[in-house]
Amino acid sequence: MIAVPLALGIVLIVALAQYVTQTGKHRDPSPQATPTAVPERAKPVFSPDDGAALPTNRIVAFYAVPGAAVTGPAYEISPAMLARLRSQAAEYQQLDPAHPVVAGVDLVVSVPDGYPGPDGDYSHHVDAATIDRYVEFCRANNLILFLDLNFGQADPLTELNFFRPYLKLPFVHVAVDPEWMFPRRNGVPGTNLANVRAADLNPLIEAVAAMPEEYQVPRKMFLIHQYRPDGDDLTDPYNPAKALIADKRNLRNDPRVDVVVHVDSVGGWPGDIEVKTEQYNLWVTQGMQRHQNFRYGGFKIFYQLESKHKLMTPAQVMALQPPPMVITYGN
Repeated sequence: MIAVPLALGIVLIVALAQYVTQTGKHRDPSPQATPTAVPERAKPVFSPDDGAALPTNRIVAFYAVPGAAVTGPAYEISPAMLARLRSQAAEYQQLDPAHPVVAGVDLVVSVPDGYPGPDGDYSHHVDAATIDRYVEFCRANNLILFLDLNFGQADPLTELNFFRPYLKLPFVHVAVDPEWMFPRRNGVPGTNLANVRAADLNPLIEAVAAMPEEYQVPRKMFLIHQYRPDGDDLTDPYNPAKALIADKRNLRNDPRVDVVVHVDSVGGWPGDIEVKTEQYNLWVTQGMQRHQNFRYGGFKIFYQLESKHKLMTPAQVMALQPPPMVITYGN
């Protein structure tokens, strides 16, 4: 062991004491020595506008009942279907570069039936495994997914709530088709014409409007398919032979949800493009101006049915005023 001279030891002790004093170790606490508290970073304020599909984007979607090829090109999911969908979406992107086009699927999950079924409500649900496959397909490929509810005689709000777990996802939205909707149990899908009221649709609008805040997701779209006229100017607006939506003027105007009135009529004969254009003008353009309770229009093309005469081109669809923000394709 090497001996350390006494003088050197004293020098080391003094130097160590000075180091401790300078670095603050073992000093008595004092107000000056208390470290400044770092404030917690404020959490960002949630806004349903962040990431909302509309009005930034345009949606181009394929429609279908799963497994039913006659209904639309999304009847089954495959790479070929996805490629065709993206190709169709690209045509709209070229026509309006200012609005990025998001491709999607409009999937009927509440299917109307011409028979009462075990629940007596003239409808059935697509099985969960099939819906899950579509959800994962849309998630993996960055697609919008509309869950399309056709109701039959089922209670509308009960039907919506059944599919609520899927609506916690930010890319899943709601479509409804009043043509197959009999909330007063006064008709059979496929046999009788339907006539619905704003009072039938407003609880659905309100429920969907509340979801972004509840689930901390972007604002939802609520797509209303319209196949036949409004009843607002009719003497008897509740006559199903004359009107589909009796009182569109009374639809709930809620800024927390993007309501889209979507012209859903079918052509396939000479003059059909002019008729569908006029329907869009009446049901969307004039309805938007008169009632001011929805902000967006939608439009549907039927590949097989309408190509029997002449299929409406994307340029013709985009010539509608205002240009539709949701365009769907069925068969």
